[in-house]
Amino acid sequence: MVRSAAKPRVSNHEAAGALPQRPPSSFETPVFASRRQAPQDEGGFESAGKGNGMYGHRARIGYTSPPLTTEVFPYEFYKIVPDGVTLVVTTLAIVERSKSEVDQSYETSMKAAREMAAAGVDIVVLGGVPINLSRGYDNAQAMIRDLEAELGVKVATSASAQGAAAAALGCKKVVVAQPYQKTETDRIAGYAEHFGCEVLGATGWGSAFNQIGRIPVDAALKMGRDLKRAHPDADSILFPSPHWPTIGAIEPLERELGVNVMTALQAIVWHALRRTGVKDRIEGYGRLFREF
Repeated sequence: MVRSAAKPRVSNHEAAGALPQRPPSSFETPVFASRRQAPQDEGGFESAGKGNGMYGHRARIGYTSPPLTTEVFPYEFYKIVPDGVTLVVTTLAIVERSKSEVDQSYETSMKAAREMAAAGVDIVVLGGVPINLSRGYDNAQAMIRDLEAELGVKVATSASAQGAAAAALGCKKVVVAQPYQKTETDRIAGYAEHFGCEVLGATGWGSAFNQIGRIPVDAALKMGRDLKRAHPDADSILFPSPHWPTIGAIEPLERELGVNVMTALQAIVWHALRRTGVKDRIEGYGRLFREF
């Protein structure tokens, strides 16, 4: 008696067929659109490269994140960066953005920078423009130089990254859309002057600091359109704070309105990548990543 060959087992998922894919919304950018397949060895694992096969074999980017509860920054970071780049993050003391919290966070960020350097990151980015500039713009620049000399690693701040990005894009006459209470708008928009920009108009979404992760993903797109409509002479739209959803608005606004778009997160990630030697031209997140 000859037995027939056993039939291969079929999982319930395979039997049911592939699930339908959800179509992207008009403001949504492709997740991991910039991912590049890293070289693999014979076993199918990423080749060692720098760092003996670790996740961050191209660059390990340290970031001191002001919100005690940080949510959006790492999510959007990993949408943008190519394979081989990782985020080393520590959170600071900011819950309500009080002066005492800012002062405490400045000291905490200095300690965190030293710990990140000891862990071997390739760059330390000190987050929070208010924290960066809390002791004056000149002090912020000196602090970068002093820390680099002390730690032996590259150092940047959110303020220096946004300044470099604004210069690269040629931002001159700008409008500013910020996520926090509208009473904060003038103060936050004023930081653009440190980047060499003239502010034509600004608005705020109205969120409490500890609720910014709940801002709708299309909020930045709507605010950008409204600001450009109200200020047609603006050549750029700035979105300060890297802790609310903004990267999905970059490409649509640039294409639709013919303006430069710079978000804080986009600027921080771009600056960190370029300073660590990652020169990939990344599609889907604006001129900054494609052209500079």
